[in-house]
Amino acid sequence: MHEANLTRFGPQRIKREQDKPTTFSTTFNAMDGPAKLVLNNEGINNASIQVNGNSVVQEKDLATNGEITASLSLKKKNSIEVSIPQGAAGALGIRVTQVTKADLGVLRQGYFGLNTTDIERQRALYDTMGFIGEIYPAGPETSTTFAQALGFPDDYLIHVSLHSLENPPTPPFVDTVQFRGDSHREEPPYANLNHIGMTYATYSTTDLDGDYAFLQSKGVDFLSAPATAPNGERFVFLKDQDGIFLKLIQVDNGDKPTPGCNLVRLANTNMNVTDLERSREFYRLIGFSESAPGAQAGSGEFAAAHGFDEPIEFDGEDITLIGENDERATLQLRRWHSPYDDAPAYAPPVNHLGIDRINFYVKDLTATVKTLTELGFERLGPIGGSKEIGIVFFFDPDGIKVQFAGPQTD
Repeated sequence: MHEANLTRFGPQRIKREQDKPTTFSTTFNAMDGPAKLVLNNEGINNASIQVNGNSVVQEKDLATNGEITASLSLKKKNSIEVSIPQGAAGALGIRVTQVTKADLGVLRQGYFGLNTTDIERQRALYDTMGFIGEIYPAGPETSTTFAQALGFPDDYLIHVSLHSLENPPTPPFVDTVQFRGDSHREEPPYANLNHIGMTYATYSTTDLDGDYAFLQSKGVDFLSAPATAPNGERFVFLKDQDGIFLKLIQVDNGDKPTPGCNLVRLANTNMNVTDLERSREFYRLIGFSESAPGAQAGSGEFAAAHGFDEPIEFDGEDITLIGENDERATLQLRRWHSPYDDAPAYAPPVNHLGIDRINFYVKDLTATVKTLTELGFERLGPIGGSKEIGIVFFFDPDGIKVQFAGPQTD
């Protein structure tokens, strides 16, 4: 059982311009039960805030700036209405949270998904990088139920391969898909590393400089030479043939370098988020519990290695899921401050280039879907696949597609 303080609404900053009234209203999902409104007052001394038609803030509560909290009772479907009369410029920051306990039955991370224009070219890149385990073809070229689970109205036409650093191949994989014909959407991968969504995956290596030289000799494109981050991490970003980012980091485990690539394991999967607290608590519900800070800032070599001429700054957390056999999966949550890009994550269906889905294996997919639905989370489409192994997608707080896969029990 995992406990999380889920953000049910917000964070929303409602701004009032000088001498202009402001109104705002929307709906949101939650569970039946208690919750909390967290209000950050920035110069507003009079406002009406109603949740499900009930007033939750009194004028006296707005007498001072700063944080204000109020208890709420939520339903499965909720409304919030905010009215700020005219007055001096100011703003209200609003968040509604709800402590939730649930067991989704997550066993481990299965893979992250990467879409390519040419699967044979991509397979050759993985071979160059030392991925010795492969399942190809890894699935049917057409499947109506799988396609509908991914957001297609009918069917698709694809090639699929799974790649691993171990042979026989074992998770976590790179799930590589080439959408073909009318199934392919002409939309490029994210151009920069600060885009909201999944922008890269990180692999550790015992010989970063050697791997950089070797891959350069094979024509692989890099953003820069290996660099050192303010926290001491040695890293480099490469791009595949479609412009999709992958990151390599240096680790020392006593292995002697080989003439080729020296990748060890998938170190983490990156997710750029708009609100760190909201995303951290969502993944805490899935089972990610251990965390380490990830804030960094810098210019020069550090910024250039991320593809920017200007100084960069982000905060974040690296959160860890301990799965079967003490295997660990790490998500690298990052909230970019500078430069900031507020463009949203890819919209469905999942047929564009880039990295845009993460998979988790579960004990009982039927139970997982039932729990997530009762918790009020939005599903992309129906369950696809078979009774033995089904798949389903839900959205995380930033619209990143999270896939659950496992046996169905009904």
